[in-house]
Amino acid sequence: MNKANENGVEYQVENDGGLIHSPEFEETTIATLLTSYQSIVDTLDILSEDCFHNSVYREIYLAIMQVYNHGDSPDMLLVSDQLEKNGSTISRSEIIKLAVESMKVFDLRSHALILRDIAYRRKLWIIGYELMNKAADKTEPVISIHSSAKEKIDSLFEDSNSDVITLKDSYKQLQERMLLNRDLADGETYGTPTGFPELDRNGGLCGTDLIVIGAESSKGKTSFATALSISAIEHGDGVGFYSMEMDPVQLTARIASMKTGISASDILFNRLSIDQIYHIDSVMESFDTGKMYFDDRSTLSLDSILNSIRQLKFKYGIKGAVVDYLQLLNAKQSGLNIEQLRAECARRLKNLAKELGIWIIAISQLNRNDFGDIPTMARLRDSGQIAEAADNVLLLHRTNKSYPAPFDGVPTEGTSMVIIGKGRNIGTGEFICGFKPENTLFFPIPPEEMKSMKGGLLLPDDNQFKPLNDDPF
Repeated sequence: MNKANENGVEYQVENDGGLIHSPEFEETTIATLLTSYQSIVDTLDILSEDCFHNSVYREIYLAIMQVYNHGDSPDMLLVSDQLEKNGSTISRSEIIKLAVESMKVFDLRSHALILRDIAYRRKLWIIGYELMNKAADKTEPVISIHSSAKEKIDSLFEDSNSDVITLKDSYKQLQERMLLNRDLADGETYGTPTGFPELDRNGGLCGTDLIVIGAESSKGKTSFATALSISAIEHGDGVGFYSMEMDPVQLTARIASMKTGISASDILFNRLSIDQIYHIDSVMESFDTGKMYFDDRSTLSLDSILNSIRQLKFKYGIKGAVVDYLQLLNAKQSGLNIEQLRAECARRLKNLAKELGIWIIAISQLNRNDFGDIPTMARLRDSGQIAEAADNVLLLHRTNKSYPAPFDGVPTEGTSMVIIGKGRNIGTGEFICGFKPENTLFFPIPPEEMKSMKGGLLLPDDNQFKPLNDDPF
C-alpha cells in the first residue's frame, strides 16, 4: 500500500503478518549509516531501534549506535566487531555485502522520517489489534479498555516530545542553578574559569556557548585562546585544540613557554641548558598535559572537525574546544559565497556547542581598518553573521599608541585591552590585561597593580570591567 509521511513524501509499505514495515527503506538506511558518519549525526533525533521491523537491521543499528557512543566512527569492521561482542550471529561478510551492494542516499533525514512514521503506524496497528481483542471480551470492563488504550496511545509520542519542556520544568533547572551559584566559594565560577576575573565573574566559559575571539594579524588571538585553554586544563576540564596554522609540537612549545617564561623559539630551535630543560620538564609534569587533545587529521575541513569534537566529547568528556581559525575552514556547501560559508561555519559550531553542552572558541581574523585601530565586531572578516551566531565576541586591542578612555592613562607596553563586543548573557565592556610578547602570554593584572599604573584607578570600585551598551543581539 502507498502512504505519505509528514512531509508529503510517498512511500510503499508491506503488511507482513499484520505488521506494517518497509524493507527497502530499512535496508537503505542501514547501508547509509554504515558508510556515512554524517548520516548518523543527522538522524540522531529521529531514528531509534523501534524504527526497524527487521530483526537483523535492528541488531545492526544498535551496534552502530554502540560504536558511535564510544566515540568511534562506525564502519563495517567496527560494527562487525561490536556485533560479535554482542553475541550476534550476523557475519562480517553479511555486513560488508549490505554496505557495499545496497543502495545508499546522500541525505538520510527524509528516509529516517519515513521509517519513524512507519514505526508509529506499526505501534498503532498493535494497539488497535489489542483493542479489538479486548473489546470482544465481554469480561473486560469498557472503562478499563478505554483507559489502557488511551494510555498506550498517549505514551506513543512521549519519546518524540522528550525535548519539549514547560516553563515550570525550566524554572526548576533555574532554581538549581541559583542554589549552585549560592554555594560557590569566592572566586569560583559556574562555567570553566578563564583566569580573568572580568570574564569569570560572569560565568567564565559556559557550556553551549560559542565564543569568537577576533583581532588583527599577529595580535595574539591564538595565544589568548591558549591562555583560556590552559586555565580550563588547570581546572580539570579537557579541551580539544584544532589549529590550521601550527602543529601540535609548536602549540606545545607555546604552552611550555607560557608556563615557564622561556621563549617558544628557544624551546623549538635553540640549545637549552640542562637546567632549563629540567625546569620545563618539572613545570609540564605538574601540569595535566593529558587534558588537551590534538587531532591533526581533522584540520581544514569543518565536517571532520565537528566529527572529531563529537568523538572527543564521547570518548574523553571534553568541556570545550578551540578552532583556529574560521577563515581557513572549508565547508562543503555548494552555491554559497564566502560570506555565506563563514556564516554557515559559525552557525554549525554554535549548534554543535549546544548539542554537546560544551563551549567552543572560534578564532577570527579582522578586516583591514582604515578608520583607526580599535577593533569592532563589524570588522570580523568575511561575514557579519559570525557575530550573530556567537554568544560572546572578545576583541583584542594591542597598540603602541594609547588606549581610549577610560584607559587612556594606562601604558600600552606590556598590556592589552580585551573588548567584550557581544555578551549574550554577560553584557558588553572592556578590561585591561597583561601581555608578555616574548612568551605570547596574556595574564590578569591584579587591582593593586592597576592602581600603581598612571591613571590606573579606573573605576571607584577598583573594578577594571566597565559595562557598555546592552547586547545588540
